[in-house]
Amino acid sequence: MRQKVLVIALCILALVAFAFGQSNDAKAKYNAGITAKQASKWAEAEKEFQAALALEPDYPAALIELGTVQFNLNKLPQAEESFKKCTVKDPNNQSAYYNLGMVQLKAKKFQLAEQSLLKSLALKTSDAETQKGLGQLYFQQENWDKSIEYYKLYNSANSSDAKSHFFLAKAYKEKANLAEAEKEYQAAIRIDPRLADAHYNLGNLLSDQKKFGAAIGSYKQALASDRNMFAAYYNLARAYQENQQYPEALQSYKDFVRLADGKAAYKGQVQAAKSLIPQIEEYLKNAE
Repeated sequence: MRQKVLVIALCILALVAFAFGQSNDAKAKYNAGITAKQASKWAEAEKEFQAALALEPDYPAALIELGTVQFNLNKLPQAEESFKKCTVKDPNNQSAYYNLGMVQLKAKKFQLAEQSLLKSLALKTSDAETQKGLGQLYFQQENWDKSIEYYKLYNSANSSDAKSHFFLAKAYKEKANLAEAEKEYQAAIRIDPRLADAHYNLGNLLSDQKKFGAAIGSYKQALASDRNMFAAYYNLARAYQENQQYPEALQSYKDFVRLADGKAAYKGQVQAAKSLIPQIEEYLKNAE
């Protein structure tokens, strides 16, 4: 099954209040860092925020921003340290705990990430991004019940996030709650009709229930969004075959072999398709 790697984004909350009370030189360095960050000049931004902190070590806003650019530079240990320092200097800084948890999640430090994100939620019980982060955390740990709990909380206030509906659907599927899984895949598709993974996974869900006609439609929608989704050609062919649409099945198997032959990840399916193609051709020939 083609899965998209889960995508983790830091949500940096406004921290303007922390800028007050700092020296002019520190604020100048901080502002230069913000300018560089806005231009995605991450290395330059890191240097400016470090310079601001050299002048004013007790500058939580600079620590938050430094952690953010370090995260974007994939300097996870450094980012974690920056956010930790911020929580020490300001134990009630919810943004620092959230960002610390997301860095720890990316580093697969699941226990620490859980502690940080739960602290973030304790400081701001309705924080949607923390709810989503916990949904991601528990999904990666295959704790489907907890993942469903937090994705539902997040979706209740952020119903326009297609990917969160997609992951909620996958969690429901793992729990064998197929009705809710189908509902959430459909919600993801309504929000983003081009989300190929949602169409593909919905097709798999429908095929598992032997709803092959509906599955065919989902696989075709997946391919309309992503022509390089090789697995969709194979599963589409299987759905056509199960639905006794043999000419269409033959063409889909041929398309799959043409695209996936030689790719190690699809070796088994390619071999299966190659053995089925002459059988279907022979069947169609005899049926003429």
